[in-house]
Amino acid sequence: MAVGTGGAFRAAAQTAEQINRQASGDLAAGKLDAALSELQGAARRFPTDKRIEFNLGLALVRKGRLKEAIPPLRSASEDPNLAGEAHYALGADYFESKQYDQAIAELRGLQNTERADRVLYIVEESNRRTGHIEDAKNAFHELLTRFPDSAWTHYLMGTAYEDAQQLDKAVEEYKLALEKDPRIPNANFAIGYVYWRQQDMDEAREWLQKEALSGCHALANYYLGEIARTEGDLPKAEALYRRALQCDPSNSNAHLRLGIVLGDRRRYPEAIGQLKEAIRLDPSGSSAHYHLATVYRQMGRTADAQTEYRKVRQLQSAPDKGVDVTGGIKR
Repeated sequence: MAVGTGGAFRAAAQTAEQINRQASGDLAAGKLDAALSELQGAARRFPTDKRIEFNLGLALVRKGRLKEAIPPLRSASEDPNLAGEAHYALGADYFESKQYDQAIAELRGLQNTERADRVLYIVEESNRRTGHIEDAKNAFHELLTRFPDSAWTHYLMGTAYEDAQQLDKAVEEYKLALEKDPRIPNANFAIGYVYWRQQDMDEAREWLQKEALSGCHALANYYLGEIARTEGDLPKAEALYRRALQCDPSNSNAHLRLGIVLGDRRRYPEAIGQLKEAIRLDPSGSSAHYHLATVYRQMGRTADAQTEYRKVRQLQSAPDKGVDVTGGIKR
């Protein structure tokens, strides 16, 4: 008890500058939980310190808590000395959250900063995904012209090859991106995902685990769960799906898969909860209704099972909405 109290007194005695220095070191060392704990307490003690707000936003981003990161980063952007870094972090956050228009807005004017290559990559991808083809082409051309050997240029080329179904070339470019910057986000995942598509589970597992170990990556954990489920290791699959949901609770496919695993393990009440959440997040999908019907049938709830089977038939007879249970969730 005395040790804990002494630690609290020492923490309380630290200045904002000392806390920021310690938190920056923890962030650089990958000690995300330690940094987050320090910064959350510091934000309450020093509510006007913009550097603490900025570091808190970074810690939340790296923990995968993207929505929570926006307010402190927005606050930090009010400081002229932090504005560029904060807008860059916000742009990357919005991009990872698939809020592409907001990402473009945050990164406007940052094409000549020290992170210009990643800025151009995000601007290109955001414009492409929102149908602004000419703006995407312009950003792509500028990235290739100014940074032909950048990690982000190789990553973008990997994405282009993957979209063109030239998967071996895609892996080659992703690996070149990692050679240029071993910390580039998502490159290990991208390689693992390509191998997963090719059903090379040993290679897929190796690369997905690298991404999962580097931070809170929902999809890396999700696909590791898929591999474990395919191999019949249901306890491991359950743990991985739960980890994916800790990183991204809105992943309807992870709720679906977790519900299936729980049903297979005869933990029916938990399975029902996960499958209903999958339905709430993706009302147009029929798979969760089907598996929910299966759980109800196994529990002897025949009427409830028939209701869910009717919903499956209704959804499957509706016009195709392009729902893809697995492959479509990568981006």
